Amino acid sequence: MGNSAQVRAALLRGGLAYCLPVLCILVAHELGHYLTARRYGIDASPPYFIPFIIPGVIDYPGTVGAFIRIREPFRTKAQLFDVGVAGPIAGFVATIPFLAWGITHARPNLEPVLDRGALLFNYPLAVTLLQKLLIGRTYTSMDVSEHPMFMAAWFGLLVTALNLLPLSQLDGGHALYAVFGRHQRTIAIPILIVLAFIGVYWPGWFLWILIALVIGIRHPPVLDEDSPLDFRRKLVAAAVLLIFVVCFAPIPIELI
Repeated sequence: MGNSAQVRAALLRGGLAYCLPVLCILVAHELGHYLTARRYGIDASPPYFIPFIIPGVIDYPGTVGAFIRIREPFRTKAQLFDVGVAGPIAGFVATIPFLAWGITHARPNLEPVLDRGALLFNYPLAVTLLQKLLIGRTYTSMDVSEHPMFMAAWFGLLVTALNLLPLSQLDGGHALYAVFGRHQRTIAIPILIVLAFIGVYWPGWFLWILIALVIGIRHPPVLDEDSPLDFRRKLVAAAVLLIFVVCFAPIPIELI
């Protein structure tokens, strides 16, 4: 009986070590959008979580993300840019402390994972860079049992990369349109082709291609489409592109 209680307590601690950081990252992302929108006086809803449950597989209510509703059109590309990038920047900043903790608390596997049918979580560049900085070496999903907080941070990096895909009305699509204006669609089409190519190796990219096609490749115009972004925002755009690069993994999950 005592052992059973200890197991339940350990499972609860592991679950909280994953769930609470994920919720913090998602809330930070959406609050970035919300607070920036409110700063401009744009009518926006508070964050809503998207519920998720699969009876018989995932029997407890969970979430696959969060969103806010913007109830009025953006007036300028500067407003669109600021609101669009505030979420990924806030989410990325919130992810880093959890990632650092998780990297330093991984448990080495005595033997590498070689079982067929095992899921491998491939690490983006942000993980590799922080591994080098904090522990002076790198490891992969085959070498360790990741801490639940690390997996929460890994999910946070994946969410950031997905939101920063420069397509449609994703956050990256907002930024792309704000920087390049009417040329956004011309740039988006080659990006769709690249995603289709790597989708051969990770089919999850086809879902995002479908989402982009359903929502529409062409970004809706803002009221003032002709005013260019200032130099400071272009520097922020370069920083956001760097965040996308370090968060992006072409094959996030691999079945061996």
